[in-house]
Amino acid sequence: MFAAFAALMIGCGDDGGGTASDAGSSGETATPTSTAGPASSSSTSAGTETGSGASESGSTTTSDGSTSEVSTSAGTSDGIKFDVAEMPDVPGTGCGLVNCGESDWSYIWIANSSESTVSKINTRTLVEEGRYLTRETPGNPSRTSVSIDGRAVAVANRNGGIIKIWARPEDCAGPNTSTGPDDVKPWGEDDCVAWFTDFPEAASQRPVAWTSGIWSEDTCQWEDQKIWTGEGRGPGNGFCDDTKIYVHRLNGDTGAVEETVELNYPCTTFGIYGGVVDSKNDFWITRLFEGNPGALRIDYETLTHDEAPSFYGYGITVDHEGKIWGGTGAPGKWDPMAQTWTTAMGNVNNVGVGLAEDQQDRMWVGMYGGIQAIDVVDMTMLDAVMFEGEMAQCKGISVDVDGYIWAVPDSQDRAYKVDPDTLEYEMITGLVGAYTYSDMTGGALKSVTCNPPNG
Repeated sequence: MFAAFAALMIGCGDDGGGTASDAGSSGETATPTSTAGPASSSSTSAGTETGSGASESGSTTTSDGSTSEVSTSAGTSDGIKFDVAEMPDVPGTGCGLVNCGESDWSYIWIANSSESTVSKINTRTLVEEGRYLTRETPGNPSRTSVSIDGRAVAVANRNGGIIKIWARPEDCAGPNTSTGPDDVKPWGEDDCVAWFTDFPEAASQRPVAWTSGIWSEDTCQWEDQKIWTGEGRGPGNGFCDDTKIYVHRLNGDTGAVEETVELNYPCTTFGIYGGVVDSKNDFWITRLFEGNPGALRIDYETLTHDEAPSFYGYGITVDHEGKIWGGTGAPGKWDPMAQTWTTAMGNVNNVGVGLAEDQQDRMWVGMYGGIQAIDVVDMTMLDAVMFEGEMAQCKGISVDVDGYIWAVPDSQDRAYKVDPDTLEYEMITGLVGAYTYSDMTGGALKSVTCNPPNG
């Protein structure tokens, strides 16, 4: 067990609690495939200078003719901008654009927690192309994870359950699927819902993360993709009450629970809070509010685990060097090899947010009114982007396949797309209680898989 750090106690803002909308969605054919999670699961062993800048307002017109707000925010670092690095294609393939290169499609999936739905937004046009129920009864979703090929999303419901939804019509079971926020299909009738796996004992089910799978040059697809998730059990009402926590690995094609790991750690609040997959497909999870150890790593191959110290948690991500980041207050990174925690040189004005690395070696962290960049190597504060008129803190941060940074304010109706070079931004509205943070675009998974750290 590693040396402990001072525990961080912040408000339990993760209540996003919700009532379902009258509309709904799902279905592999006409009814979603429902795979029950284990009732009593069998187990295996287990700044130095913070910037601010002048803003200008304007508007831009998206491809559907609608108008989105646009603002320009000047960053406050030394002004140097780097070209966005392109992800390399998988060597030796002629398979098109469903690997580590550019993609013909790009979506961000944002959970409308209070509505129990998830929105599929085209990151290039800023048009919401689909909205789907995430559970038959209100599910209170907050974490979304996108597969490395961008073909599907997995959404975790805090009230229990994981759902997989296809991104493109050609992967769906039929043509009956949502076309936008005003076209949410009733539960069991949306052909783009691949499956739903229930976890009926879950009092708290938050983390969800795809593994990369294995690239096949024969099929030109990523195969054998899995989904990690975790739950805490107890009397319900959003809090767990147990002497154990449970980590599951699901078959990405069917939703079947293939592995369950019982971990003998107390579950007194939410049990497991956030999760991320590294370049080896190991699953890193945080135990926010549960004390030391603050994080755990579940080995993909052996299903054994090890510990990390008290963790500045809430959001969790992994950078291109394989360091595990937490994003609250004074963000920092855990080095699994050196077993050391390094704190950023400065504080960020937030009380529990997500974070994501862009393609220019900057870690972007949410804060009140905007986002803050941190140099992932020397841990100094770089640019800050403040969104004009924004009062909420940006909870969810993600980076899309084109390198744009996305920020989702806490429990609001909007999201921002930030240009990584100019730091100008666009805003899309129409969301409902969007309490969401995780790898909403698949950018983190793509980064660690396509550019794995040395060693």
